[in-house]
Amino acid sequence: MKKHFDVIVVIPVGPGTVLSFVADTIHSFIFYTRSTYKIIIADDSHQGIGEHIKNLFPATDIVITPKPMGGWAGLYINLANTFSYAVNNYHFKVLLKLDTDALVINPSPEKEALEIFTANPDMGLAGQYPNEYDGSPWDIGWPKARILNGATTWKYIRRPIANWYVRKFYLQAKANGYKAGESVFGGAYFFSNACLTKLLEKGLLPHLRLGGANLGEDHLFALLVKAAGFNLGDLSTGNLPFACAWRGLPAAPEKLYKEGKKIIHSTRFWKERNEEELRAFYQMIREKTVVENRPTFMNNG
Repeated sequence: MKKHFDVIVVIPVGPGTVLSFVADTIHSFIFYTRSTYKIIIADDSHQGIGEHIKNLFPATDIVITPKPMGGWAGLYINLANTFSYAVNNYHFKVLLKLDTDALVINPSPEKEALEIFTANPDMGLAGQYPNEYDGSPWDIGWPKARILNGATTWKYIRRPIANWYVRKFYLQAKANGYKAGESVFGGAYFFSNACLTKLLEKGLLPHLRLGGANLGEDHLFALLVKAAGFNLGDLSTGNLPFACAWRGLPAAPEKLYKEGKKIIHSTRFWKERNEEELRAFYQMIREKTVVENRPTFMNNG
């Protein structure tokens, strides 16, 4: 019998992953979540990093790749296999994918995702979309060119098998309102259970022929979600929880915390502050929260 969890958390790790950083990311989610959860490590390290994590968090599941997959479409294959494992082994409401340089910084990071998927059953994937943290539109020119080149121009012949399937799913997604190149930012995002179940039923978790595509994991998932008839959702605008950027944080760590943002990316740096310093800042906040909420007892002697 499958166990039920509100949230499945999937964290991909590769070679060279800093164990203390991924442990801190896991701690941050556990500290702030208000839901039942299962953590699954998508281990592409081939260095035993998943087992080291399991030693620290014994209830964690590990899904190990049979051979190194790397990033880009290889990461899509790795994650799709892990998402498939989650659907096949557990009942859950939402799945949260966190990169190792993502962090949870305020309570109930899953709250808005649970609400938005319940209110919008046709929404399948949500996170930072379609704008930057500051509200400016993303420049999707690069992934758009990759998709259109592979699907509609002579460059199709460079990767004929993968591009045949890119074209197939692009045409299906376009019929459902997909704009070439659009995606939910890949550093952290939520999937609905219904969407992942549909992708699995359609043989898209994974579709191995897409492993040769010249696209990133987030571009492929957005394409497939739209091809499957689901929509992409915004969980970043205004008071919504996501605050992400590709390199470094999108704003000062103090500002993100005071704004009530809940899921941030990337902890690699903010201006001159490095990852150790940023993580130490948020650890300090968690420790302060524990102290402030600690019960006090009077000595009645």
